[in-house]
Amino acid sequence: MERGALVLAGHSSAVLVSRPLIGFAAMLGNTILIPTMAVAIKYLTVAGFTTIQMLGWRSALVMAVLLPFLLKRQIRQEIMSADLKAHLFHATLSVASMSCFYFALRTLPIVTVTSINFITPTIAMLLASLMYKESISIKGWLALIAGFLGALLVLKPDFNGISPDMLVVLVGSFLAACTNLAVRRMPARSSNFAVIFYLTCSGVIFFSLPGMLDFRVPLRSEWFWILMLGFVALAVHVLIILSYRLASSMLIGVLDYLRIIWALAFGYFFFSEEMSLIDGIGVAMICVSGFYTFSEGRLATQIISRPL
Repeated sequence: MERGALVLAGHSSAVLVSRPLIGFAAMLGNTILIPTMAVAIKYLTVAGFTTIQMLGWRSALVMAVLLPFLLKRQIRQEIMSADLKAHLFHATLSVASMSCFYFALRTLPIVTVTSINFITPTIAMLLASLMYKESISIKGWLALIAGFLGALLVLKPDFNGISPDMLVVLVGSFLAACTNLAVRRMPARSSNFAVIFYLTCSGVIFFSLPGMLDFRVPLRSEWFWILMLGFVALAVHVLIILSYRLASSMLIGVLDYLRIIWALAFGYFFFSEEMSLIDGIGVAMICVSGFYTFSEGRLATQIISRPL
């Protein structure tokens, strides 16, 4: 089989041949882009945009970018031959998860949302181990636990209960983990473009159409953040698909912990969110976890994504 071809598992499901370096590079890009998107969401919130308005504009802009590609016959064939049930399942999870994080970022600090969101790799790893029989080494467990504990130090949970917004993030984290695994199990005939296209179609239906009832044209000063929100969101989806279809779910999940560094930096420089000593210790633990995994990932022979 040619390098880069699809490896079939049975007759209905497949992932791309393991390319761990590309998968790692895609996730590294996401560690920067996701906090960048959070900055845009918070600025638009200050400008008075609702969650539905932001998600509506985001979906419409991404669809505007994707539509010209349909002029190509091969792309249209990919869309028509894709597994609609698999895409409906993936899109439903992704749309629900997306709604949770957009809603929470309106009121919670970027670093808080990011910290809570770090249960996503843990959930994804556990689900992958239970459902898809992905092997987890002892060092992998230790690295993941260290990163998770570091995130908890940044979050500083107590026994006074969980606010509704934080609960929304917890629900979104679980849905995000399910979404990542749904991408891993996407049937072979479903191309990466088809995954993004059907996800965007769902976003248009669930966000853009309802948003017409409360339509708002951005002011000149707001267009920058609207455009950033749309195009960064598209890039994030592309990189997530590449990372989870080309590399091990567990290792990609641990590397994602580096995202908190950018969340802390953006929160400080854009919104004056300061980092305490406890935050610093937590970030240090996350860095150790993430960089350990990245150093392991540089050796392709040590990271093999098992065909599903």
